[in-house]
Amino acid sequence: MEYINHSKDVIKMVMSFLNGYSTLILVIITGIYAYFTYKMAKTMTNQIIADIKIFNKVCISGFLGKQTKQIDKDSYFIFNLLFDVRNRSAGSGSIDKPTLVLKFISDNFEYKIFPKTKESYDTDIRKEGPITNYRTVTNDLGGTIFLRGGESQKIELKYELFNITDDLLKHIKENLSSLEYYIKFTDNLGKNYLLKINTIKSANE
Repeated sequence: MEYINHSKDVIKMVMSFLNGYSTLILVIITGIYAYFTYKMAKTMTNQIIADIKIFNKVCISGFLGKQTKQIDKDSYFIFNLLFDVRNRSAGSGSIDKPTLVLKFISDNFEYKIFPKTKESYDTDIRKEGPITNYRTVTNDLGGTIFLRGGESQKIELKYELFNITDDLLKHIKENLSSLEYYIKFTDNLGKNYLLKINTIKSANE
């Protein structure tokens, strides 16, 4: 009889302990479930949303090799941007073709040059004696770079600088040595990027 009473006391103590810590146990179980749910959702997101990165950025600058005293408002420069782009996710995505940003670190003055997204040329369509009629053909080069999941591309973009503003001309003539090159773009999720270009070359290299 004493043994039975002792067993009942033990059972009551265990039940009392469980009742007292049931809320804590429930919180722990809920936390574990939430953690694994988050990890699963993150894994699924990585498979759906693109993760596009740019590597090996090189700018071929039209400024290199030019005498600043010969530069004026009517000068014309070409810049070429080369880079590798890779989508590290399984989901497709895109980025805008980057804007080239000229930044003079002496006073943080910036000038933006947009990529060439169209090209036009004239082609002859009919000759009538000494007169040749032409028509203008315009090719749309597109404003975005699209990548499927896991895809990589090598990109080359062209930028043209003409009709130079007074502020830019002043900085070119006085502070060209403080010039840094950046690219600025937005991905299809609306996230903005500003990346410095560390490798600058001349057209002769």
